[in-house]
Amino acid sequence: MYDFVEQNDANFVVYEYVEGQTFRDKLSQGRFTTEEVLSAGVQLSDALLAAHTRGIIHRDLKPENIMWTPDDCFGGRVKILDFGLAKCNRWSVSAGQENEPETVSIATTPGLVIGTMNYMAPEQLEGLAADVRSDIYSLGLVLYEMGTGANPFLGKTRASTIANILKQEAPSLSEQNPAAPAELDRILLKCLRKLPQERYQSAGELLLDFRNVEHRSTSLVNDRPGEVEPSLFGRFFLLFGAAPYRRWELMHLRMFLWCLFLVYLGWRFRVLTPNRWGVTLFSIELACIAVLLVLISLPLYVGMFDPANLPVVVPRMAPWICWFVLALVPVTWLMASTLAESHSVLAAFLAFCGASEAAGVLMFKPAIDRVLVASLAGWRSDQQDLRKGRN
Repeated sequence: MYDFVEQNDANFVVYEYVEGQTFRDKLSQGRFTTEEVLSAGVQLSDALLAAHTRGIIHRDLKPENIMWTPDDCFGGRVKILDFGLAKCNRWSVSAGQENEPETVSIATTPGLVIGTMNYMAPEQLEGLAADVRSDIYSLGLVLYEMGTGANPFLGKTRASTIANILKQEAPSLSEQNPAAPAELDRILLKCLRKLPQERYQSAGELLLDFRNVEHRSTSLVNDRPGEVEPSLFGRFFLLFGAAPYRRWELMHLRMFLWCLFLVYLGWRFRVLTPNRWGVTLFSIELACIAVLLVLISLPLYVGMFDPANLPVVVPRMAPWICWFVLALVPVTWLMASTLAESHSVLAAFLAFCGASEAAGVLMFKPAIDRVLVASLAGWRSDQQDLRKGRN
């Protein structure tokens, strides 16, 4: 705040102008990437540490009060705004740990609820005094919403939202975003613990964990043992996404589009070959593709709405998908041989489509499926360890 002006019956407060977008504006455009969540986590934890060290508790952290500001040197910086509800405490700092606060300025009435309900910590809703761990809860909730695109406790009414905050546990971040690192999942769920003593006890602890995860994520992308940069073959597969789930998802979407294209080629064959032989081949092709589309769609559906069951569904569906793709190969080749003399271009497309997809299913799909199942198995193991730690 730069100035406070009193003029007649009106009062004016002069604030710093901060250029950029609030997190609420950016959330309206879709959820954030994992890299953006980690970057924001580091910067916001650092900002909270600076405030808490000076005895200031924000008490109203939410997407509307955080801005992503443009920065020519660093690509973008995060700022926490609106300390209008902040509480000033005196803190003693020893060995990097904040002790319990002693209120010295703003007297808070017992039982008075201050802040934005949707992002309040449970103890705030119950009218208890807010401390640094309340800010950590709100920060974790903001970052969780960045990673998933939704507030996990938001209900249809105020009463249901309050009940969810007090009683309901947040779903795992990986259930909404399977590409999210397990360690990021652990950090955010720890921030969202109902009891303050089970959360991070200081912004410094949270900042250290975020920096470690960000460093490991950067190392996984940039540091490849045995070579300075990815091979050409590796670069080709990175075009389909760096995360196992993203590569697996794009592979199935491509197969889905391949089936639709093959239906179009079969229809062209049917028009050019109106005899019984042409009708028979086209009917067999349609039957195989109809079943194949169902087999491809089911794992995609599970991946969107129930990713925890993917390790079970993928191995069950993979052999059936493989067999129906292979069944289409002789059908497309018979179509191609029928049209070889009269329509060589269409015949070449049919032969190539059948052979290329068979090669992909036999050579690449099993490996991508195995990597996906292994990554999900590791995630489930992390979740089990996390639940044991809670208990």
